[in-house]
Amino acid sequence: MMLRRSVHRGESGFTLLELLVVLVLLSFITTLLIQGMTYVAKVNDTFAREGHQRYLRELAFGWFSDAISQLAAPEQGETGERFRGDPLSFEAVTLSSVDRREGIPTPFAFRLEPEGPAAELIYVRRVEASRWPLLAIAADARFEYLDGQGRWHEDWPPVPELADALPDAVAVASEQERLFLMAPVQMPRRGLALDDR
Repeated sequence: MMLRRSVHRGESGFTLLELLVVLVLLSFITTLLIQGMTYVAKVNDTFAREGHQRYLRELAFGWFSDAISQLAAPEQGETGERFRGDPLSFEAVTLSSVDRREGIPTPFAFRLEPEGPAAELIYVRRVEASRWPLLAIAADARFEYLDGQGRWHEDWPPVPELADALPDAVAVASEQERLFLMAPVQMPRRGLALDDR
């Protein structure tokens, strides 16, 4: 008896069509993954940029508030170091300067310089005659000054009788940005001269 071997052709592997389908699916999935990773990278970059801008804004406004909170009033009649301000700038003496000379009376100024659709908030070290651009804010930004009766003024001193006085607070305001940052004068010290350094 003769054994018959049945010859079956065993199909192993993919046909050409199946291989092409698998390659197309893999390329489609790879494309989707790359697009997803690109989108996530862009979103991450946007968050990082916005976070950095928020950090710079908080830092600049923190410096502004610190400098105002530690204003020093000049000796009676000493006109050179009086607090003077208008809507775009003010000059004063502080015990907490931006360059961190704590406790040393330091003359300084803040300025708002319009540049197109924005204004640059600039810190000026008057003794060294150097300028530090801190932040870009809306072009309509301005400084305002609060007197002892709770009234806001565009200029300081609002009347000659207050020439040797400090405002109770200084604010940066902008209607475009819906910004109103008020920095109270916490400890007006009298009788400090720049020679006390």
